[in-house]
Amino acid sequence: MAPMRMQPALADLALPTPRWLVDLSTEPHPDAFAAWHLGGSSTTPAPFTLPLPALNAQYESWLGQGRLRAGDLGAARFAADDELMLAELLLAENDFSGIREATHEAYRRLTDYTRNSGYPFVLRIWSFFAAINEGSGDQERYRQFCIGRQQALERGWVDADPAATVIGIPSRTRWLRIVWLAARSPGKMLDNPRQMLPRNYPRDYGPEPPRFSRAGLWEGKRGTVLLISGTASVVGHSSRHPGNLEAQLKETLRNLEEVLRVAIEQSGRSTRFGEGTVLRAYVREETRMPEVAAWLQKHVPGAQFVVLQGDVCRRELLCEIEAVHHF
Repeated sequence: MAPMRMQPALADLALPTPRWLVDLSTEPHPDAFAAWHLGGSSTTPAPFTLPLPALNAQYESWLGQGRLRAGDLGAARFAADDELMLAELLLAENDFSGIREATHEAYRRLTDYTRNSGYPFVLRIWSFFAAINEGSGDQERYRQFCIGRQQALERGWVDADPAATVIGIPSRTRWLRIVWLAARSPGKMLDNPRQMLPRNYPRDYGPEPPRFSRAGLWEGKRGTVLLISGTASVVGHSSRHPGNLEAQLKETLRNLEEVLRVAIEQSGRSTRFGEGTVLRAYVREETRMPEVAAWLQKHVPGAQFVVLQGDVCRRELLCEIEAVHHF
């Protein structure tokens, strides 16, 4: 059977309206201040490459506003425009004592670099590393990651916890990749009434809780943008529907819609998922990626999306979805 065509070719795409921040296509947008290459091999260079298998390789372009710039920020590299900056820091675990120490150093540098970057407000962080569920009990690598992150953030965080995604890379490569989106102006961090505040999670989930907000609401010259964290089938603090992918997808969409409802209340503007929504879905089992793609086409019509293979932080969770939504 021919592979499902998830996105139109670049020639078929109408240019996104100027208020949009993110767009998916088969080539990076010429007006992007930064672009991610998602999946597969690439003949067109992009500032950021995510080493996760994708159902259909695509470019995620972050469209520019004003003057574009790029360069180094300490050991990180960045791409920016007049309002926003994306920066990436890559650390080898072998240079440290493990994922905990590498994470502590990565987040320490992130906070220090951000203060001196001219973009002091961190809106969104992505963290990627291999074997996220390896180890038992508190020695699980994700729990060790959370300890390292907490130790770094105890030094002082200049604002509320940003939106975030933490995903396991399906390889044995021992690199920690941290990418963050920062702004010249602050955003408003949002939580989900259906879910417990991550920092209040009980001890069952490790010595230190996760540190993130469910979403960030930011407004700039391109309009209002909602940046939703990696979201899964969790209600309160408990995972729901273990082993049932479709039920987990339904629960995840309920959580995404609840965050959108909170954003509507905060902004006073009416909107819904569809056109103007860009989704990344991370799926634990590669063979189930087409199933997730078909589900998203049916239940979030009009949205752009990419489906990637990645391990979710809890073993029982089969998928996680993050979103950028344009009002």
